[in-house]
Amino acid sequence: MITKSTLLELYKTAFIIRTVDQKIDEGLRNNHFFALHYPVKGQELISASLGVNKYPGDKIVSTYRCLGDLIGFGGSYYSYFAEIMGKKDGISGGKGGCMHLCSTENGLLATTGIVGGGLPIACGVALSVQTDGNDNIVFVTFGDGATTTGAYHEAMNLAGLWKLPILFICINNEYALHTRLSRITTNTELYTKVDVYGIRAFRAVVSEPEKLHITVTKCVEFVRDTGEPIFLEISCPRLHGHMTGSNTEYMNLPADDEMFQVDPLMLFRKQVVREYDSNNQLESIEYQIINDVSASYNKALNAPLPDNQDLLKEITKYTT
Repeated sequence: MITKSTLLELYKTAFIIRTVDQKIDEGLRNNHFFALHYPVKGQELISASLGVNKYPGDKIVSTYRCLGDLIGFGGSYYSYFAEIMGKKDGISGGKGGCMHLCSTENGLLATTGIVGGGLPIACGVALSVQTDGNDNIVFVTFGDGATTTGAYHEAMNLAGLWKLPILFICINNEYALHTRLSRITTNTELYTKVDVYGIRAFRAVVSEPEKLHITVTKCVEFVRDTGEPIFLEISCPRLHGHMTGSNTEYMNLPADDEMFQVDPLMLFRKQVVREYDSNNQLESIEYQIINDVSASYNKALNAPLPDNQDLLKEITKYTT
């Protein structure tokens, strides 16, 4: 059972993620700026649950679809806006975009544009945590497509062999970029694949938010208490194209008037309203979030670009 305060915390974080996501999509479609954006609609509650379970000192390695993880771990959405707009105030100085982020103060060590590329990185981070001997753990998020890569098998083998304190979170949205999962692997029950590496595995579905959070919490507690890895597959059907502007003809998306029936955040909102017996309180919170996000977005639009000196920072200089 989740407390009322936790329900509200989960919803607030997830709603912030949704609002930021929508603001970026809106800006791109209105040509306010140009960037690559990978929407997270439908998986906000996963990132929110990870954030609720985070301890100071915990680390996370994410993918290019990283917006939710960044905000869930306490990152600044203003800095994210600025980053994808190429502005000086961005997380990586406007030079990295969503694929090359690092926010050490929030525990986000890396995002990567290489499918499965974050998994070996997470093993290295977890080895460092293990060597330190504290109760911190490493979270690593990745998609279903990553489970078909060599890096995935190498990481699972290392994590199982060295008993690394990692929570592997596989967000199964049923598509590897534009290809349905069933076309690239015979075993679509991805959590069963890690048994050969001696790693415990569980499965949850994002359409059952309360059960999802309870499962995430139990997995985190196990990794933290034992120092051993867990693999958690979360079924999270994609509610949008691969990226903003992508063709969706290959997908079986619900119609706009049917979306509320399958959107995990909207389903969760109904539960929160029932628990608090008040829609007005939630609307007030949402109104404040929308205003705060809009103000940060506009501030980022008007923020300065990096100057020449900024652009040359963090660049390796080769000499002959």
